[in-house]
Amino acid sequence: MSRETVISVGHGKNQAGKYDPGAVSGDKKYHEHRIAGRIAKYASDYLQCDLINYDGSRNLPERIKDVNAGDYGFAAEIHLNAGGGTGTETFYYHGSPTGRRAADEICRNVSAALNVRDRGAKTRLNAQGKDYFGFIRQTKPCAVLVESVFIDCGSDLDKVKTEQGAKTCGEAIAKGIENALAENTRYEVAERAVCVRSGAGEEFPVRRRLLKGEKFTVTVTAKRGRWGKLDDGSGWVNLESGCRRVKK
Repeated sequence: MSRETVISVGHGKNQAGKYDPGAVSGDKKYHEHRIAGRIAKYASDYLQCDLINYDGSRNLPERIKDVNAGDYGFAAEIHLNAGGGTGTETFYYHGSPTGRRAADEICRNVSAALNVRDRGAKTRLNAQGKDYFGFIRQTKPCAVLVESVFIDCGSDLDKVKTEQGAKTCGEAIAKGIENALAENTRYEVAERAVCVRSGAGEEFPVRRRLLKGEKFTVTVTAKRGRWGKLDDGSGWVNLESGCRRVKK
């Protein structure tokens, strides 16, 4: 099964085709969809994974359809909470150890990065005993719904309303996902020296090179398994450029 992740942005368009901001701040200046979009963009940039609904053009059924059409092993949708609380929490598919592990890691990382309360990994069921959130219930891959912080709590909002705050939050979410899904697969450079790049693509600058015979460990993959991230965090390698998988 693919272990690649897709990130989705909550809200943006409802099923009637109108703009749905999600929750809004008390002064109406800040919209959940817009802040969640920036957070999600930084998360997807860190993981070098696909991003859905950044422009707000996809309603919930369309977002679910997009996720199910891709060869993904994990999906996360980014939201902001509301209702008078504070802190971060993540909902996961009930009965899923992977979902629980990812939700725990995401909450722990966001709480530490933003210095907000860790409300923990949670499940929420409907009257039929199924997962309440459609994004979790109806997507094929393991899915979580991240309530990053509370938009109606001033101290929470202050942590993510700036560009740097959104980046910090997004990367914390991404690191939580990365930690939860890490597989630590070993490879060897089999044919010629390969480049270690700053991102998953030939357009990213070269940081260093691995020589023929060198072995390395990949924690996560991107671009349909063609690129792997080194376990030391130093960069990405094109796994199709003369690399072969080896036993540990």
